[in-house]
Amino acid sequence: MKHPSPAIVDNATFRNHGGHVIRASSRVRNAHPTRLKRCERGERRLRGTGHWDTIHAGVACIHCSVHVTNFRWNIINMKRIAAATVGLSLLCAHAVPAQQFPAKPIRIVVPFAPGGPTDIVGRIVGQRLTESFGQTVVVDNRAGAGGVVGADLAAKAPGDGYTLLLCSTSAMAINPSLMAKMPYDSVRDFAPISLIVTIPYLLLVSAASPIQSTQELIALAQSKPGQMTYGSAGTGSTSHLAGELFKSMAKIDIVHVPYKGSAPASTDLIGGQLQFIFDAVAVALPLVRGGKLRALGISTPRRSQLVPDIPTMAEGGVPGYEVTTWHGICAPAATPRPIVTTLNHAIVKGLTQPETRQRLAGIGAEVVASSPEEFGRFIKSELQKWSRLIKESGASAH
Repeated sequence: MKHPSPAIVDNATFRNHGGHVIRASSRVRNAHPTRLKRCERGERRLRGTGHWDTIHAGVACIHCSVHVTNFRWNIINMKRIAAATVGLSLLCAHAVPAQQFPAKPIRIVVPFAPGGPTDIVGRIVGQRLTESFGQTVVVDNRAGAGGVVGADLAAKAPGDGYTLLLCSTSAMAINPSLMAKMPYDSVRDFAPISLIVTIPYLLLVSAASPIQSTQELIALAQSKPGQMTYGSAGTGSTSHLAGELFKSMAKIDIVHVPYKGSAPASTDLIGGQLQFIFDAVAVALPLVRGGKLRALGISTPRRSQLVPDIPTMAEGGVPGYEVTTWHGICAPAATPRPIVTTLNHAIVKGLTQPETRQRLAGIGAEVVASSPEEFGRFIKSELQKWSRLIKESGASAH
């Protein structure tokens, strides 16, 4: 008897009439069929009838690895059906969500505790998305490891647009170089949607200090190498790295003193134990306006609309200096492009509203809406900048 040539089917799985689950292996040629084999799972038997094409060796029950023959299906036809089904499913997976999205509530993972600036940004964005889509948007606070816990959760979520991440400087740009091992890749594992805000930093001295400008501070540090100290919210914090960037670009020798948060650092600065610090605008402004601290410069390329009377660091003699904390919205990498576009349009529209800008200005944030492509390039540039600086400073998470 001449047996038909075996079909070439890779990684295809079928269930036959006797309950066996059959997987066709890769190329199988010129094997002899057998009329009776036993599947050891449940002692069931598969009996051939001779009415269908014979499956040759290389087709086995995936539960027991015993080869099974006389499988009642035409493999060639099955292969064609499977290919058509896969193609249709892929088409539907990308076309249908764009038309129906969103069809259920959306979750924004905020990788920091409730109540802080990051949480406020997340809730403002969530409110605007709710208004745009008519769907509930839930803020899910998942704090830990400088934002890594929440970012990792979002990176591993389904790429369907229903889980978003409020991504930030620390989780996306600083921690990858600061930590020895990261559970995600900031570029590969996320689909950027839009940059939301940047929050600038201020160079601060005590109001009782004789230093009146950034130039004066640099001159004094150059005259006393290794003697002037600056404080930060902790090793690896943005305020620490802002000081290291200042040290590198101004070519001065200064000593870093880490604290457990920015508040105790500000207290020691006011008390004269430190010479200067960098701190976020929203945190520092009350102390500046209260007459306890003096702002020498702001860490943005242009003067901020929030504090237009404070000169930039470039004006103070450090051209090219720029440090901000930023927040944006990302999705898991597998999120279809039409859904990314839908989310981007809704977010950008919400950020143009005067009320949104006013609320964000209240936490010292400047609105910076962007396209997904612009945000992706921005993340890459931030990774490169902080990686270089962290290596130069020798900072680590330990």
